[in-house]
Amino acid sequence: MANETKHEMANGTDRQRMPGKLKLAMGILVFQALSNGFIGYLIIDTVTGRGSHGARTPNSGLLYFVGFLSVGIALVLLGCVLMAATRQRWIRPTVIGIEVIGLISGVINLFSGQLTAIAGIAIAIGVLSMFSRDDVREWFSE
Repeated sequence: MANETKHEMANGTDRQRMPGKLKLAMGILVFQALSNGFIGYLIIDTVTGRGSHGARTPNSGLLYFVGFLSVGIALVLLGCVLMAATRQRWIRPTVIGIEVIGLISGVINLFSGQLTAIAGIAIAIGVLSMFSRDDVREWFSE
């Protein structure tokens, strides 16, 4: 491994390894993306299924919006994970923005009585803390 590093440095391709905390955050983001996509799909499928059977769904437009928003967030998070190795500058603020929205949403849900929102809040805080580290900042600044 030391020889590879010397060889890469000699060729001017000094390749830095992705920080361990960033790899962990990427794993969490994959989980979030899969969860958001699945929940979004369930919301859309439920509203569509009820409508096709003649049942009236109050606020179906809002539910469709939430379902498609959830699928959209899932796709953006997956894109960020897939592009993380390219070290694009836009990835870090995008993930931070999505996590802040998730954090705010979790706090609102917590105050409306949904104790399961604690898990979402904890995940958002964890990802935000990992993305605030200096080594992660450096990773996305090159």
